[in-house]
Amino acid sequence: MSNFIDDAAVVPPKRTRTTRPKTHLYCVIDAGRSRIKFQARTSTRSTPVMTLDSLVCPVESLPYGERGAFSMARTVDDQHNEIVEHWVVGSSARFQGKDFVTMTERADHKVAYFPVLALGAIASLPYLEEFSTGTHKSKRTLHIHLSTLSLASPRTLHSAIEQCRWIVVDGVKYRLSFSRAGCVGFPEGYGAALFTQQRLREVDVATHTFYTFDIGFGTATLTEYDNLGSLPKRGMCNPHGGGGIVTLLRVFAEQLSTVDAARVMRPSQIKDILETSTLDDQGGIHAYTAEGHDIGDVLSVAIRQWMKDSPLTYALETLATSGRRHPVTLCGGGFAIAPVRMLVRDYLRQAGIPNEHILIPEDPGTIALAEMHHLFSSPPPKDSLHEARHTTDAA
Repeated sequence: MSNFIDDAAVVPPKRTRTTRPKTHLYCVIDAGRSRIKFQARTSTRSTPVMTLDSLVCPVESLPYGERGAFSMARTVDDQHNEIVEHWVVGSSARFQGKDFVTMTERADHKVAYFPVLALGAIASLPYLEEFSTGTHKSKRTLHIHLSTLSLASPRTLHSAIEQCRWIVVDGVKYRLSFSRAGCVGFPEGYGAALFTQQRLREVDVATHTFYTFDIGFGTATLTEYDNLGSLPKRGMCNPHGGGGIVTLLRVFAEQLSTVDAARVMRPSQIKDILETSTLDDQGGIHAYTAEGHDIGDVLSVAIRQWMKDSPLTYALETLATSGRRHPVTLCGGGFAIAPVRMLVRDYLRQAGIPNEHILIPEDPGTIALAEMHHLFSSPPPKDSLHEARHTTDAA
């Protein structure tokens, strides 16, 4: 009996396989014509609202350690080999020595380039290794629940980015897995509606309707929301193309040329002057050139002319009537500019809108994205086939 036991084959112990729980990455992206705003979170960590300029540049090789730089593959050639693309997204696109594309060049650019814009935002996230799943240092997986704030169809945006199979960022290859159950298209500026609903509850104002007025780069949008349920529901949405900051920039440039015809400024310089303009304690407008000259009086004339003679005029006239009956929140990148915020608020007050009906967040430029965290406080949903089919059908 002992000899039988001694002659038996020795069975090697089974190797234990190291497994790690799947990390779900929630990412909310607002890809605008001027800037990309985005925020990400997992069950253990989140990022603040981050921004990139809406610029993209295809390059021949991938820069290392540069924000918004990544490689990707979304198509194959005739031999079924992956076609690798290299991109730089954000302000760094200006310095690649090649022609870059701005989303302001054409109205449909931000939809056509959405996969590049979104992946540039994801590539710019800090803690990207922590946001991914895997045991290998250079080969990992991103399980992404992507939500968008856009007037475009979420199904169109999701179908376009779903073709992207992987990205490489700083030498690490991330396989991309986009959850259909987690792909949600929210109304543009929905975070501002969440802010308004919460503010009205804090001050105990019972109203069934409120508005958000969003001045973006190209469009001024007045949106009506129903405040009856636990979450605001969008009703009327009235976008005014040409009512955004890009029109103000043109008016400002024309005013500057009439004051000093010899002075030539690049559009980027005029934009910087506008975005860094300030107010003093008496409400005076100040805007400084690179040489330190104060041209606040010119900017004041430009803003007033923009409000009186542009597509923004129609939006303000509509808002002047609606705001007398219901509260309105001023949001968007336009209201992040202090002189614009003051002059529009003064116009609404003169139109008879009560002060308590005009709500202005602390940071109007990012409020539409910053308040979205209220919707993602629960654990990530299971990405089941039933949920994926339900979301797709309801889109």
